[in-house]
Amino acid sequence: MKMFAYRGKHENFGDELNHWLWERLLPGFFDDDESQLFLGIGSILYDNFDPNMQKIVFGSGYGGYTNPPKVDRNWTFYFVRGKKTAEVLGIDPSYAIGDSGILTRSCWDAKSIEKRYPVSFMPHYESAMYGSWDRACELAGIHYIDPRWSVEKVLTEISASHKVVSEAMHGVIISDALRVPWRAIQPLAPQNRAKWYDWASALGTTIDFDTIGPSNIVEAAAGLAPGNPGWRKNITFRHRRIRQLTGDYTFRSAARTLNAVTEKPGQLSADSAIESAHQRMLAELERLKADFSLAKETAH
Repeated sequence: MKMFAYRGKHENFGDELNHWLWERLLPGFFDDDESQLFLGIGSILYDNFDPNMQKIVFGSGYGGYTNPPKVDRNWTFYFVRGKKTAEVLGIDPSYAIGDSGILTRSCWDAKSIEKRYPVSFMPHYESAMYGSWDRACELAGIHYIDPRWSVEKVLTEISASHKVVSEAMHGVIISDALRVPWRAIQPLAPQNRAKWYDWASALGTTIDFDTIGPSNIVEAAAGLAPGNPGWRKNITFRHRRIRQLTGDYTFRSAARTLNAVTEKPGQLSADSAIESAHQRMLAELERLKADFSLAKETAH
């Protein structure tokens, strides 16, 4: 069985969690056999997988980045990220347990890490690429967490924070799983918003989104062109040159707005909800191991 994880031009915390987490929970479980594909963390329920390949879904979600996949006998579900995913795929809502990143609770002791930051901010990885959020955080006196850092560095910085403000969905998902209060920033790109409600639906949580706007001219120009993907792509493609020409000017309004958001109280899902989701995921993990251990024995 081969593990599938999305990887774009840059490594991104939520996607890279796959490589970190499953190595610890399922050591030696994966190989390069693409006849069986393991789909764990991420909005990776696409419609373009080989229809003859067996897809094993373990906490993934549908994000709207492709058409919904056609579910047939080659799809096996242990659980999905949320109720929206179950609805779109036409499967029983009981499969909606939560994002499998919640299993980080089994591999990471956040309580052993000293709290050093009153509040930290993590942007979406595209905002980290094109924006000036490190500088905005410096102006605001807020600790910056880059979603392109290594998984363990991000986990350490989240754990060392009293509160996390995040535009990155897995910044919030992991903060919530580790019981670090969070505030959600509405993603600048509209296509990155619906999946948040999917995760929240499984935990019975309502997200109180804040909006902070762009941090520099690149983000501002790209945000003005949501209906013109060609223009947006052209802007982001030339982002380094644009930032050079503008002296990498950071909007002070971004720092002021970010500061105002950090003054608001943090959110958390109910302890009972996160504990229940975690225990159900652990039960599904044991079922997965039993199912495929038996399959390997039968094959031999």
